[in-house]
Amino acid sequence: MKNKAYKWIVGLLAGSLLISPLLPIEAAAQTPPSLSINGGAAQSGELEIRGGRTYIAVQAASERLGFRVDYDRGSKVVTLLRPDTKLSMKLGRAEAEIDGKRVKVGAAAFSANGQVYVPIQALASALKSKSGWKAEAKTVTLNDPGRYVIHSEGGQTVWVSFAKGDVYSLEAGVPKKLAGAGVSGLDWGTVDVRALGSGAYLLSVGREYGASSQTVHNRFQFLVQKGKVTKQAHYRYSGMYDTDNFGPQKLPAQRAYLSDGRTVQVVGAGGRAAADYDLAKLTKQTGPFIVESVTADYLLVRAFDTLQPTVIDLNTGNSSLLYKTLLGQAERAQWDEVTTDVGELLLLQSRLRFVKQEGNRLDFTYKKIAPGPDQFGREFKASYTLKRS
Repeated sequence: MKNKAYKWIVGLLAGSLLISPLLPIEAAAQTPPSLSINGGAAQSGELEIRGGRTYIAVQAASERLGFRVDYDRGSKVVTLLRPDTKLSMKLGRAEAEIDGKRVKVGAAAFSANGQVYVPIQALASALKSKSGWKAEAKTVTLNDPGRYVIHSEGGQTVWVSFAKGDVYSLEAGVPKKLAGAGVSGLDWGTVDVRALGSGAYLLSVGREYGASSQTVHNRFQFLVQKGKVTKQAHYRYSGMYDTDNFGPQKLPAQRAYLSDGRTVQVVGAGGRAAADYDLAKLTKQTGPFIVESVTADYLLVRAFDTLQPTVIDLNTGNSSLLYKTLLGQAERAQWDEVTTDVGELLLLQSRLRFVKQEGNRLDFTYKKIAPGPDQFGREFKASYTLKRS
């Protein structure tokens, strides 16, 4: 915006660093603009324009900015909450309550098509941040200093601030910092909460991303019982393995577990310890390991130094390095020569890959690497049968 007087007035009214995206009047009749947060890729379909002003759907504010949204249909008050701020607006009124203080924001919240919208101006004020307008790209920009992600499940609500590495949980309607839980060094990621009953839950925060021609897995896990962290694990891998291309295609039901790549700690109802597995001891291989599947009957893991899948049958306690168990003699001999080559993409694509489970049968696919007529590079199927106790 180039209107200095308008900026000055908004600064007085909002008490923030806001530059409101008051769009040109002719923009009101055009397609709503896209939204870019912290300079990221612009996304469309989240904003509305009315009277030259820009509004965001509260659902989008939750998904993109980590707000917990409550809407009281009786009072027509919408509240957006996260650990660093609280914004409340009554529909139809051009004012907001931000962290307990009433602020004039120049535009009113409204509902339309089953959604509630709040002004970007009010949201930027609550974030103590800046918004702007890129005319060429028809994009509203918004800076979010806290970089929060929210996840709720089973009555548990958790926030992660990727700016500070802090974790918060909702306690009696108020975000409380979760002592002992930190994700420092992880600048962005996904947040997952698995409710375990009796107020316990397993929190997993992680990211899988490409860096310097490799894939990095970085995951933090926390077992929370009665509002306190009782167990935690940090797992990190850097190499050629990426889950989408080489990991399981269809997983059966998974148990709740924590893993640092060397052990698997299974937790049950209420967060109680259910089992603890030392992967190197069970497989007789050198760790650490990528853990692909944890069920009541078996574990499926890959040692970093071979990336070959191994099944640990929990009914018998036996482990099977699958290329030695499922493949023919010629294939086994070829793999024996190159199994520690974990930097060759063609070989990684040829390794056994879990497809699905049917009863006690585990199905895999693989590609031939042994020379032979019309077979090299072709995909084949193989199955492993679990022992039933």
